[in-house]
Amino acid sequence: MSSKDTHNAQSYLSNAGITITEHLYVDQYPIHHTDETLILGTIHPHEDDFFMMPFFYGNKNSIWNLMRDAFPQELSASYTLDDVLLFLHSRNIAVSDTILSCVRLDDGASDDKLVPLALNMALIEQIRQSDIQQIFCTSGFGKNSAFRLFYEGILGLKLTAQIRQAKQVVLPESIFGRPVRVDLLPSPSGAANIALARSAAFKKSRYYGQQERPVYRYKVSLYQKLFAV
Repeated sequence: MSSKDTHNAQSYLSNAGITITEHLYVDQYPIHHTDETLILGTIHPHEDDFFMMPFFYGNKNSIWNLMRDAFPQELSASYTLDDVLLFLHSRNIAVSDTILSCVRLDDGASDDKLVPLALNMALIEQIRQSDIQQIFCTSGFGKNSAFRLFYEGILGLKLTAQIRQAKQVVLPESIFGRPVRVDLLPSPSGAANIALARSAAFKKSRYYGQQERPVYRYKVSLYQKLFAV
């Protein structure tokens, strides 16, 4: 669909009283040429009036709370948006999303209750012009999940059973001029803790059986490892 067709479709849907979410942050915070790691999601919730921070994942600050607890010397308990931006810059981490606009099928924020209208195709050139070596997708292979939308919707590739099982893939050098690894990041969402608590890796960890927020503490330890400099 061309940009003109997308705009016409969005106008029609909006006039029909259908909720359309337009991404607020993708254009404002593009990938920089010095970035080496990319955190990639889908799209923020529609109602942004009560966001804790005007930024990616700012509705609940879920991922930034994890980063704060993983790297307390770099993000204090009272961190601000400027603190988060400085943290990302110091570690050459970019943040972006796969969806530029979507229709909401209900008032919630669930990815399976939306219909993408436009994908973030600019990601291809932005990654190509950067030093990105690693992409962490915050959701996997379900309907409208970040990994699936990036791999199939934006890159035009086909997910295989092997990729789904491994939860990772190394993209060939022909796409971005260098090999780029794509991994499924442990979701910052609290709802994802149920599946994580059932995982064999968690049950083998030193956090299993502890009384105080063991799954969250285990997730923090994963973030420490994945984003270590």
